[in-house]
Amino acid sequence: MAGVLLVLASCTTDDTNYKEVTNVSGVRTEGYVTAENRTISSKQGTSGSFFWTLYQEGGTADIKQGTNGNFSITYSNCKDVVGGKGWNPGSAKNIGYNIGSLSGSYDFVGVYGWTTSPLIEYYICEKGNNINGSAVNTVSSDGHTYNFVRNQRVNAPSIIGTATFWQYIDRWGGSSTGSNKTITMANHINNWKNKGGKGFGSFNYQVFAIEAFNGKTGSINATVW
Repeated sequence: MAGVLLVLASCTTDDTNYKEVTNVSGVRTEGYVTAENRTISSKQGTSGSFFWTLYQEGGTADIKQGTNGNFSITYSNCKDVVGGKGWNPGSAKNIGYNIGSLSGSYDFVGVYGWTTSPLIEYYICEKGNNINGSAVNTVSSDGHTYNFVRNQRVNAPSIIGTATFWQYIDRWGGSSTGSNKTITMANHINNWKNKGGKGFGSFNYQVFAIEAFNGKTGSINATVW
């Protein structure tokens, strides 16, 4: 759908298609910041044909579902919050997105997902700047140059519980709001498979997400397809 104008729907909850499937308190199930002794909430669900997830440590956070791939997230004073909308399982499809509005402070906006066998947490940073890592190489995709870095997380929270796993992170960060963009997932995945050192596993969930940590406050309204 690249190049096709996308009109953002107002982000009210779609009650007919909305289903929350988990609400876990006290157990970290995603993200990369080490959990400490603080309030933790992890929620996941479906909205129509889409999957959504919202994780927070402390503070307040809320996600609302709009039509199809539209969603909004607001957060305030969270130690860490990461949430978004997409698919479960993910795939190597081209992902389209439009960041309709973005306000306040944040660290990362882009594709966020997991694989299993091996367990890998991956990021494609379209806007902002998330964690540093050991530089591997660069990836040219969709008119941008991404820096591929990786980290090993040891005995850290994951989608399967406490585990040791690798993070693959492609960082660009120069995207804009209010226009349609495309992420050619195959370019990133093929490079991760060839250069990541740990291959690439079976897809778990894959969402277009925002992450903010260290007490930030803000909001996003975005659409993914």
